[in-house]
Amino acid sequence: MSAAPSAPPRPGRLSTALGLPRLGGQRLLLAAVLVDSTGSGLAVPFLLLYLTGQDRMTAATAGTLLTVAGVAALAAGPLSGPLMDRWSPRRLVQTAHVLRATAFLGYMTTGSWPAVLVLATLAALGDNLFWPANRAFLARRCRPDELLRWYGLERTLRNVGMAVGGLAAGFLAGLGPTGLRLVMAGNAVSYALATVLIALLPTAARPPSPGPAPAVPRPRPARPRPDRAYVTMVAANTLLVLVSAALPVLVPLYVVQWLHQPSWVVGAVFALNTALVTAGQALVVRRLERREYLRVLQWAAMLWSAAAVLFGTASGLPRTAVLPLLAVAVLVFTAAELMHAPTSDVVAVRMAPEDVPGRHLGLHQLSWGVGSAIAPLVLTGALTLGPWWPWALLATSAAAATAALAAVRRAVGQVRQDGDGPGD
Repeated sequence: MSAAPSAPPRPGRLSTALGLPRLGGQRLLLAAVLVDSTGSGLAVPFLLLYLTGQDRMTAATAGTLLTVAGVAALAAGPLSGPLMDRWSPRRLVQTAHVLRATAFLGYMTTGSWPAVLVLATLAALGDNLFWPANRAFLARRCRPDELLRWYGLERTLRNVGMAVGGLAAGFLAGLGPTGLRLVMAGNAVSYALATVLIALLPTAARPPSPGPAPAVPRPRPARPRPDRAYVTMVAANTLLVLVSAALPVLVPLYVVQWLHQPSWVVGAVFALNTALVTAGQALVVRRLERREYLRVLQWAAMLWSAAAVLFGTASGLPRTAVLPLLAVAVLVFTAAELMHAPTSDVVAVRMAPEDVPGRHLGLHQLSWGVGSAIAPLVLTGALTLGPWWPWALLATSAAAATAALAAVRRAVGQVRQDGDGPGD
């Protein structure tokens, strides 16, 4: 029995206007997305608080342990490729959920730093296994011409879940140590429940492409290695991930220490960004789905370069002019973020072999892991040189990514949704 309808009706006018995909047969999948992201919203913002309060670690020790664990788990990105091809994306998604559930249950039972290091590494391994498998899992369950819409919808749901989880965690954390333990337990339960929901999904056949079927079946590729164009795309995405990390990593320090703004401005920046992502992702996807995806990534890179210039310019303005410029910079930054996140995933899937995408998607995941891992060191180091240095670095990185993506486009032609015709 297939979960994907064989000939579903076209979405209504409202669904089309909102950029939503067909939802028939996938409601359990959407529930799993909401459940595991709500759990992440519970625990992720409060993990350091839990470790320093419940386990009586210093903030420096807890932060170092989490950083070491994240770096140690980077290998899980490439490792996910062969595992995905062997086990299927669905099983790897479930395995990642189990690893993370085990880690957060473990946080409740131990407080020694070696144990925390092991548990944090387990959780980071689960994270790095999950994302490439999840991209392939969604690609196999949705219609090929709606892949961008599905990635956009999933990202919107994850933002909603994170926000709900964060609000609940804020209430529970106010209850003291018991509340923080409930936060960790809630995250573990969310991963376990998401695993069950995915297990209940019927096996889905690949939904039919709107284009004509090939006359002769293609032979199954034997786990091909990523070519130069794919590697170049991954390198460009690594630079863009580094740029995207500026909002959580660099902006708080920059706003308070260099722009001398009160801390509530940082909260306002994040609130504005979250509201725009939640409300705008599906609408932006609707505008982009007929575009050429590598070109969209180039537009995102150019917008990020402009946002970096705007952020850097704020350091030379009077305090009264800083807030309006920050608001404009956040708008431009978020526009780039809305264009990049789902489109990058679609490009990674479209450029990978359909039958055995594991090695390619595993390599693509490494771009997210490396970009996120080096961002704190690179950006804070540049900030010590002066307020303009990190923004100049980010603008240059985005420009370099634009050039790299142009080279990819020359090598592979256009990357578009299925059914739009050949790429050159």
